[in-house]
Amino acid sequence: MIFKRSIKQNWLGILGSLVVLVAVWAWAYLWNDFDFSRPARPVSCEAPPIGSKPFRFIAFGDYGQGTPFQKQLGNVMAQTYKHTPYNVALLLGDNIYPNGDVKRLAKSNFENPYQPLIRNKVRFLAAIGDHDDHQGHVQDELAYFKMPGKYYQVSDGPVDFFVLNTTFFVRSPEQRAWIARALAHSKARWKIVVAHHPLYSSGRNGNTEGLRAILEPLLVKNHVDLYLAGHDHDYERFQPTQGVGYIVSGGGGSYLYDFRKVKPGSLVRLKTHHFLLFEVTDKGLWMKAINRFGDVIDCTHWQKG
Repeated sequence: MIFKRSIKQNWLGILGSLVVLVAVWAWAYLWNDFDFSRPARPVSCEAPPIGSKPFRFIAFGDYGQGTPFQKQLGNVMAQTYKHTPYNVALLLGDNIYPNGDVKRLAKSNFENPYQPLIRNKVRFLAAIGDHDDHQGHVQDELAYFKMPGKYYQVSDGPVDFFVLNTTFFVRSPEQRAWIARALAHSKARWKIVVAHHPLYSSGRNGNTEGLRAILEPLLVKNHVDLYLAGHDHDYERFQPTQGVGYIVSGGGGSYLYDFRKVKPGSLVRLKTHHFLLFEVTDKGLWMKAINRFGDVIDCTHWQKG
């Protein structure tokens, strides 16, 4: 009798676990929090000229949560590195959920997913997101990612990267004065601004209007080529506005957001986990968005001159 009761309890436990698993996946599918779909057909992309030896980097944001999606995407980044090596990874904020506590969470939420990149000495350039500047952990995160400050400039290859702290940009006259000077003094072939909050977005959070009112005139005046941001957990690419390209790449591994009202100029909107791969020469900049299955889901390029 005890043996039969034990078998029955085991089967009930297994059945209960299956019911919970099916319920979770059904919830995820119905609410579309996970990306189950893949491109119906391959995306055709242009590539840099053969022999051009481009400078390469990747970019992604809203990732540091230790989810299976982050791990999958990290594996695809490592596979991409094997056949298309890159030098730099731009981190678009929300690097360590929920509050930037690297002492407790860096291993699970950063080091484990990106161990192959760390081993190959890829250089991480991190922007501070709103989740990184909670409960006094921001200084620990600055030290962990070897950031010279909450905002800074790095030159590599033909690119000047300007990394902002957009959480406090509007309330920081020092940062506003710094970016105006830094952009004006830059002689780089390509200027790319790296931040967490998007100026334009059709996602849950939408446009960051206060930031846009102050920052966009500086981007246009100083001929910035590209503004990269996260914050909305999706992928969105906009038609260049007054010469500046805008991309939202917030699908680095955290749970995804739905799109809201489509903003003018929005060309591509995909609710998917992904990262961006860039190849840059003096004359051109090529970009591919790659999902967690290794599919290219979007691509474009810009030319100089």
